[in-house]
Amino acid sequence: MKRIFTVLIGTLLLSFSLYAQSGVGKLSGKVIDADTKEPLVGANIVILNTDWGAATNVEGEYFVLNIPPGTYDVRFSYVGYAPKTIQNVRIVAGVTYELNVELSTDFTLPEIVVQDKKFFEEKATNTKKVIDSEQINRLPVKGVERLASLQSGVVMSEGSGGSDGNATINVRGGRGGEVLYIVDGIPQNDVFTGDNYSQVSNAAIEQISFEIGGYEAKYGQAQSGIVNVTTKTGSANYSLYADVLTSSYTDNYGYNLYTGTLGGPIIPGNPKQTFFLSFERGWFKDSDPRAINYEFPSIGKSYDFIPENDAGVYRITARTSHGFGDWTARLGANINTRDYRGVVQTYMKNNAEHNTRNKEMNQSYTLRLSQNVSSNSFWNLTAGYKFFKQESGDGLWFDDIEAYGDSAKNAQKFGIILPANGQRIQFDENGIFARKGRMWNNYSKYQSNTISGDFDFTSQIQNHLIEIGFGANYHTIRNYSIAPIGLALPNLQSLSPEERYKTLTPSVIGFDIFGKEETSEDNAELTKFAPRNPLLAYGYIQDRFELEDLVLNVGVRFDYFDTKADILKNPELPYAAGNPQEFDAADFVKKKAEFKVSPRIGLGFPVTATTVFHAQYGKFIQQPSLNQLYAARFDYDFLLSDAQATFLNGQVNSEETTQYEVGFRQVLGNVAALNITAFYKNTRGLINQQVVFFSRTPGGAQEEYYAPTNTDFGTIKGLAFSLDVSRVSYFSMSLNYTYSIAEGTGSSTNSNFVAAFRNTGRDRIPKVIAPLDFDQRHTGTINLDFYVPKGDLGIFELLSANVLISFNSGRPYTPLKEQNLLVGTSNYGDTKGYVNSAYGPGNFRVDLKLEKGFALGNAMFTPYLWIENLFDADNVVNVYRSTGSPLTTGWLNTPNGRTYAESTPNPEKFKQDYQSLERNPFNFGIPRTIKVGFKVNFSNITF
Repeated sequence: MKRIFTVLIGTLLLSFSLYAQSGVGKLSGKVIDADTKEPLVGANIVILNTDWGAATNVEGEYFVLNIPPGTYDVRFSYVGYAPKTIQNVRIVAGVTYELNVELSTDFTLPEIVVQDKKFFEEKATNTKKVIDSEQINRLPVKGVERLASLQSGVVMSEGSGGSDGNATINVRGGRGGEVLYIVDGIPQNDVFTGDNYSQVSNAAIEQISFEIGGYEAKYGQAQSGIVNVTTKTGSANYSLYADVLTSSYTDNYGYNLYTGTLGGPIIPGNPKQTFFLSFERGWFKDSDPRAINYEFPSIGKSYDFIPENDAGVYRITARTSHGFGDWTARLGANINTRDYRGVVQTYMKNNAEHNTRNKEMNQSYTLRLSQNVSSNSFWNLTAGYKFFKQESGDGLWFDDIEAYGDSAKNAQKFGIILPANGQRIQFDENGIFARKGRMWNNYSKYQSNTISGDFDFTSQIQNHLIEIGFGANYHTIRNYSIAPIGLALPNLQSLSPEERYKTLTPSVIGFDIFGKEETSEDNAELTKFAPRNPLLAYGYIQDRFELEDLVLNVGVRFDYFDTKADILKNPELPYAAGNPQEFDAADFVKKKAEFKVSPRIGLGFPVTATTVFHAQYGKFIQQPSLNQLYAARFDYDFLLSDAQATFLNGQVNSEETTQYEVGFRQVLGNVAALNITAFYKNTRGLINQQVVFFSRTPGGAQEEYYAPTNTDFGTIKGLAFSLDVSRVSYFSMSLNYTYSIAEGTGSSTNSNFVAAFRNTGRDRIPKVIAPLDFDQRHTGTINLDFYVPKGDLGIFELLSANVLISFNSGRPYTPLKEQNLLVGTSNYGDTKGYVNSAYGPGNFRVDLKLEKGFALGNAMFTPYLWIENLFDADNVVNVYRSTGSPLTTGWLNTPNGRTYAESTPNPEKFKQDYQSLERNPFNFGIPRTIKVGFKVNFSNITF
């Protein structure tokens, strides 16, 4: 806690008044006389509480560039005419908002007009869904990924991410790592793992813009989607918000979340100098609750939640902004930490306290300078720094790695007697679950630092909005992993500390042999190891050509990937260049840098003011996660003793997706809009495991190992449908549905491992096109919202109810004749059907959020109730491949299973424990959770 506040205070002192953003939008339109319909030349347009504005030309036309995403009030005025202020104008990054206004000489007309929210971004040439802060506040959903998962074309396994983590989403048949997350202009995906570790409180989000395919050339390193998060900034007046949400008294899962925000002008009354601060603390007794829980009849034990599965998070967002005439300087910080447990299935009966302990910290800082060079040109310079670190180890010893295998220390602290120094406690008498005191024999830590810079110049030239940009990301990667119990082995105690650690062959990049941070190059003694420093650079040019009945968005992107990796000179003769008995410097060569070109084109046809067609084509290149490329020095040594090792030989390159999309958007009357989009994707060069045949010497005996290669391809096609109904009386609704077919040769970077393991002595793994693991044919959500505005229906004013209905068909699996959980997956029995030819059951879930507001002056007090899985459905997310059931493999009823059980000392206890192992809560989605909360919101406070 102290460290968090230190970072926060340092950030505020450093950045008081600067803020970064994620792209900018454009406002344009025409101002005419309400009676004659003639253009008004020289009419003034001002975006209130900003320095942004424009004047109309001889045609009555205007445009305003370089507007950060958000919701604004826009004032129109002209001499002799009544001014008009349009409220709730929502600006979206990369999209033109067209706002046409009629001014009248009748000064009795209302000056303020509330703009209805647009059903869709009619100037967008791809599928772009925008969720603003008002919608986020009402939905029974928390977390950026979960908000994105409500849109058409997105698949997410129920319960993914738990209460504290980030969910994994698959967009239009893409793998989970193919979505790029951007927070205030800084990409958040980790270059080594491909994962997004950034978290932003719902209360800090101004807008989420979710693009599914067809995004502009300025965006790279994403094959399936862009989730662009813009956080809030301060306004002209002060605001204070607090929210307390808990389930400690309503269910067994101990959900607790405390949120506070503060924003406004730094100097009272000065809207050009503002700040915004958000702080959130979460603590969860069971951070990943499931519809069923563990039961152990063999010892008479059962649980009503998953034990030793707690988690805590902090989420901090700080933003400030300064305007100086044509210049704007913005800076911000987004910080989040996470301390959580990992469930080890075989520990849950006797040894849950040794479930893994994991700690993460993610920090992202942005600085953006911007200048409006003229009314039609501007430039932005963005600098960013991102730091992430992760640490994982045994639930009790964690980073005290010398103690893991020390019998005396274990006896002294926990009263546990190890078999001997350097040895682990074994499994209990039934052979399925670990005895109390068994250590998790792995300690690892990972760090990455990223320095990024981006420059772009934009100019409106007649009907062309031209943007040119370039930038680079320089990374520093460190990774360390060791099996620490062996450090206490008696035969190692006579060695020097360095030799003792080397004997355990830890995986080391950017640390020394003991796990201390290292900056020097590798040394001859193999005790210090240099970090990896990949460089990713890019450039792009794009033109958005806008006419009344045509929008043409054309761009091209250039990507340069230099991983600076040392890779094997000859993967099929790995030792041949140097000493044939070991790896040495002569066996390696620097990996060549890649240069890729990605054309993008999007078309929009606004046939009428209410009918829009759009189409897009594009190539999207993504460097694979570098944990598929970087091998540590000792990792190579496994091949010396195990010819069937999994081995990183460096033969991986960029992945590529080609996308096509055509869509139709139609406004139905003034109350609804329909959006239908057909899409097709072709993916190639995706990473997966493959058999590599090698010889130790030229002409020597042929052996094999397994390595990631660009071996997979796939095709995805589908139809996305959405219907949005604006508020009719007190009701509104949105419906999203997708039908898609996702097929390919592999679902993840290691989905072919079993095939590779079983393919010993054969030529290659046969390529089979089959449904992917996340081939969810039918996916849909329905959101129903009821809201009574202030002043309506008496005591029912400010009452709201939001119902979210989610449904989907099941996911595929490959049926097996027999599945014994006591053997590794590569040793499962024969299949009894085609790859992924069977499908599990579908899911149906209803979530509810009820609120009742009480207004008192500038304050709003709101108690509320949030229920997830209202009807307590036991939704299945995983089944056993031998039965199609989430509860049993059926193995105990097979001849092999019966014979094995009868051979154990206590067959009945063995069967009970095996059934407990089968009863895996993580085969199910979430249970019903009931949370109660109270919000206080003070707005428009002035001094």
